[in-house]
Formats: sequence, structure tokens, C-alpha cells
Amino acid sequence: MNNSDSFGVTVPSSPILVVRGATALLPCEFEPDPTMANLVITWQREEDARVVHSFYYEKDQLDRQSSDYVDRTKLNREALAGGNASLSIVNIGLKDAGNYLCIVSNIKGTDRGVVRLVYVASYSEPRLSILLKSTNVTVQYEMEGYPKPEVMWLGSEGQNLTGDLEVSPASDGGLYYLKSSYVTQSPVFSVTFTLKNPAAHQELQRHVNLTYDGNTSSNKSVVVLSVLCFFLLCSTGLLLWLYCRERSK
Repeated sequence: MNNSDSFGVTVPSSPILVVRGATALLPCEFEPDPTMANLVITWQREEDARVVHSFYYEKDQLDRQSSDYVDRTKLNREALAGGNASLSIVNIGLKDAGNYLCIVSNIKGTDRGVVRLVYVASYSEPRLSILLKSTNVTVQYEMEGYPKPEVMWLGSEGQNLTGDLEVSPASDGGLYYLKSSYVTQSPVFSVTFTLKNPAAHQELQRHVNLTYDGNTSSNKSVVVLSVLCFFLLCSTGLLLWLYCRERSK
């Protein structure tokens, strides 16, 4: 609400994108007056009216500040006189995502604006595992990030392959645990795992090639070697038994 045609609060219309653990700067500007004695600034969450930061009587007033923001918020005192009420919030996490109200009052009037904060976390390096069974092969990647990404498995010709995707609820650390797998009956294949996280401007591609050496001569060599080892062990055992028998006599 604006009580004066000459007074207004200006905030960005686009969301403020902040990476996990970074510092967020929520812009808010207003029409200043010559003295700060009448200036009142209140930042609060729009969803539940939690107080994020307050300023009046020419100083920060944090008695009613939400415990979620203690020692995390700051106004630029030097910029207030020029009409800048932008708020800094350090160590951004998932719980900080949402809408923030910037409410400003001075001798010219009262107005407010809404700033939307969007939280993102780049996905970690995918961890590969391959499970070999008698009937199929499973290729799987595991990783953490936020929000839910776009995931796809592609064949050697770029064709879209069907894959499974499991996403666990976001942890207290503000990360999804993601597990994506592709199952094939072929022992020889080439696939590409792709992940897109548009909110964080992140895109990953990982290639997996699996080949199988079915050379029969090599297999025969392994069998022959196994047989020779068996007879060698038997011969050694027999000689040891005969030696012990002679000693006992």
C-alpha cells in the first residue's frame, strides 16, 4: 500500500537465484527523505509473516527476529540514507526459499514490495556402478542436488532409452538424493547418461561403454590352467603325505 504519490518501494520483478551456501542480496529501494529519524524498514516472510530483519529508531531492532535468521542478516547502513533497503542473508539453504516482503515507511509514506528467492544446488559428480547378472546388466548413477532435474538415457545413435529414476525427499541439508539406472540384456552396449538442472544452469553428460571378450580360445586356456593347478595341488598333497608317513616309521 502506498500512502503518497511521491513515495514508492521498488523491487525486482524476476526471482533472485541463490546457490546453496551462498549469500543472497534481496534488492529493495525507496524514496528517501532528508532525515532517517522517521525511517522504518521491516523485512518479513510473506508466507507466515516471520520477521527477517527490522530497522527503526535509526538502528537494527532484532528482538522479534525469527530464530531462523539470527546472525545471518544485514542492512547496508551507509546505503539507507540514499534509499537502499537491500537485505543480505548469508549461508542460504532450502528453508530460505520463498517470498520476502520489504516494507518501508518514512515521512513521505509507506509502501511494500515482494522479492522472490529461489534456491538451487548444483548436482554432484555422478557416481557410477555396474551390476552384472546372468540375465542382464544394470548401469546406475547416484548424485545429490536441487531441484529435481531432467534425466535421460541415450543410445549409441542418440535414441531415447527407457530408464528408471528414484528421487528421495530433500534432506535437512537441502539436497535431493537421485538414483537413475538403465537395464539391458546385451553384454555389449554404449549409452549416455544426461542430466539437466535448468535452475542452476547445469548440464551433465556421462558416457558408458561396455564390451565383452567372448574369445573361446581364451576360455579354453583358463579351463586348461585350472585343471593343471588342480593336479599340481593333488600331487603336492600326496608327496607331503608320503613324507610324513616315512618320518613316522
